[in-house]
Amino acid sequence: MKILITGANGLLGQKLVRLLQEQPQVELLATGRGACRLGRLPAQQYRQLDVTDRQAVMTLLQEWQPDSVVHTAAMTQVDDCELNPAACRVANVEAVAHVVAGCEAVGAHLVHLSTDFIFDGSHGPLDEEATPNPVNYYGQT
Repeated sequence: MKILITGANGLLGQKLVRLLQEQPQVELLATGRGACRLGRLPAQQYRQLDVTDRQAVMTLLQEWQPDSVVHTAAMTQVDDCELNPAACRVANVEAVAHVVAGCEAVGAHLVHLSTDFIFDGSHGPLDEEATPNPVNYYGQT
């Protein structure tokens, strides 16, 4: 199974890469906006990818033809999202649309990871049916 991870340099992405590297049935491609920060990852298992660039996303997915994409890339600095909502929207909304379109084009299964910031914290425990109530722009995106 071919699995592509976006945001592989991030906290969650790094953990997923480590876990999937141990699975012999997985052919892995980790991606991130900058240079690889995953010390033990072979060079051929990493590609730079700016998910805000629709053409770059489409090209990579067409070339690599993953079975699944795990999308962890996001602008996650809450204060930065409040200070620069336009950049936050590009990273957390428009980029997701690019990944969705790419997955649809190649028939890849998409796993999209979100954040608990979509909830206001006043209720819990929560399940998949809980109604979002974000209290900041990061949670809205």
